[in-house]
Amino acid sequence: MKFLEKALDCAIVVACAVFAVLAYAKFDLEKILWEKSGQEAVESSEIAEDLAGDYLGKPAGEGIREIDGKEAWEDLLNDMEYATAAPKSIVKTDVYSLAEWADPYVRRRNGTVRRRKAEARQTPLDLFTDYTPYYVVELEDGSHILAQMSRGIAADIEKGRADRLPIGQKHGVRQGAKELLAPICEAYGASADYVFYAVDNAWQESHSFAVFLGKAAVGTAVFFVLAVLLLLLKGKVVEVFLSQHLDKRKDLRL
Repeated sequence: MKFLEKALDCAIVVACAVFAVLAYAKFDLEKILWEKSGQEAVESSEIAEDLAGDYLGKPAGEGIREIDGKEAWEDLLNDMEYATAAPKSIVKTDVYSLAEWADPYVRRRNGTVRRRKAEARQTPLDLFTDYTPYYVVELEDGSHILAQMSRGIAADIEKGRADRLPIGQKHGVRQGAKELLAPICEAYGASADYVFYAVDNAWQESHSFAVFLGKAAVGTAVFFVLAVLLLLLKGKVVEVFLSQHLDKRKDLRL
């Protein structure tokens, strides 16, 4: 009997932990906060008036250069020209690079460096708020390129709720990420050398901790709520098991 209770307790802890991690990974608080911030589309005329401004990740308005195919992508100047695109499809790669705004080091409480963070990661679960996912985007001519953007925007494009990429630039891909991206880039015929980078670094940095806390709160709530429900169910299971066991013993005595 004790063995059964211990086995059920272990199963409950494992199940709660799994669902808590999934809830943390799937809950897109970043998208909720981004939409509440009321971002307005930026037009090319606004960029021309303030060339020193940073417009990465902003909604694309009128006059922003459109990348409609492979030739236009190859002609785009690295780290200089702003552009957008109307993707036909988008695929998540499960590869992430350390965010441009993130501290590249894990630090102790006193601020001293403990170790350097990994330049890139590959995982099916989106667990790290200081890492930016890579996507493979299909352009209008059927060619494919790598892209990085807000998770919520990528989800909207995938579900057909958005039809344009945010304002971005052509950036070089970090070496650590290149190695992880090589297989999927080869499969889609995309270059692993450059990425369409459309992330609002300032917004991401200022909201990253709030996003982490919110996602952690949701994961914790799921763990405890599910634990309570499963413990109640466990009590019923044990009660039924004991009742059946006692009935069998009575029948044997008779």
